[in-house]
Amino acid sequence: MTLPALSELLHLSDLQSPSPAMDTDMTGAANDSEILTLFLNKSAARSSETLRRYEREILRFSAWLYQDMAVGYKEVRLKHLQMYVHHVQNLPDRWLKKGVLPGQPERILFKASIKFGKSTDQVIDVLSSFFSFLEKNRYTHGNPAVSLIRSGEKLARGTSTIRFFHEEEWQHLLNCLELQKHNRQISESESARTRYIITLGYSLGLRESELTGHSCNDIHPDADGGYFLSVLGKGRKRRQLPLNHKLIEEIKTFRQRFHYEGLLGDDFPLAPRTRRIKGSLGSLSSRGLRFWWQKFMTFCASQTDNSQQAARFDVMPFHALRHTALTHLAQKMDIEDLAIYAGHDSINTTSQYYHTEAKRLRKMTETHYL
Repeated sequence: MTLPALSELLHLSDLQSPSPAMDTDMTGAANDSEILTLFLNKSAARSSETLRRYEREILRFSAWLYQDMAVGYKEVRLKHLQMYVHHVQNLPDRWLKKGVLPGQPERILFKASIKFGKSTDQVIDVLSSFFSFLEKNRYTHGNPAVSLIRSGEKLARGTSTIRFFHEEEWQHLLNCLELQKHNRQISESESARTRYIITLGYSLGLRESELTGHSCNDIHPDADGGYFLSVLGKGRKRRQLPLNHKLIEEIKTFRQRFHYEGLLGDDFPLAPRTRRIKGSLGSLSSRGLRFWWQKFMTFCASQTDNSQQAARFDVMPFHALRHTALTHLAQKMDIEDLAIYAGHDSINTTSQYYHTEAKRLRKMTETHYL
């Protein structure tokens, strides 16, 4: 979705007639269309994936706001946002069909109602970010999204629960990487690609966007004869991740399959697609990466007789690979070093990976009772 298409949607309403700017407005935006463009320009500076997600969610919200509520951004109150959350969880039939978006008769805004939990929280996060931007720049008086309750996944599971692979699950995953090599329904090239991507994601503790958004052009030699991957991560924060010997060999070996020599100096993707497009080996999108990951998780689930373990694999997101990597590294690194490696702004975020500390404390307090 492009910015002109979003602006077209907003300009269709009489609500978009220019209104006097607030005395304290710092944006200079004459209407909702202009303030939305400014917000998306800011979002684009974070990452292409963030921009895509924000465009999609704000387009849906704006279409509903103008068509069902007949109000603009400045008139939005908490009740409107609560109604929208209920709306996306219980979509009327017309919102699931073509023709909802003026000017784009073939466009379908929603494919299905959004589930209670993490999916709802993602919508709330976008709305909170958007109205925080409006308030910060004094386009609106206050932020109605500040009182929205994140219903979701963490609350439902308990905020202390972290999605990572337990020891037996991790071993099963590694076994499945080997089993793929002998499965006639999985090609040898796909088996190799799976091992390559998982090796990179785990070895470097990469996020989805970091894996799909970088290539071998981001690998550089260091001053000690080694190599590092320069990652532009969350919040446009850059960090340098050293490549160990095993990882270097894995990258070189996989590159040779496509007749690439060496380790760096070209746009060979860290998360390649299966086929070349116009002669170029493109990178998976974040969505494509999640689809690929789910196929592998389904395979892992099919290779175990433990129904509980199979159920866990069926719902494990790709981010569990990063959680697992950082949990394992927490057994070797001080918390300050791990925070740098993970790209965390606060060690409070990093502390969640120190599960080993809980085991040690449990053992030490085993006989501590009255």
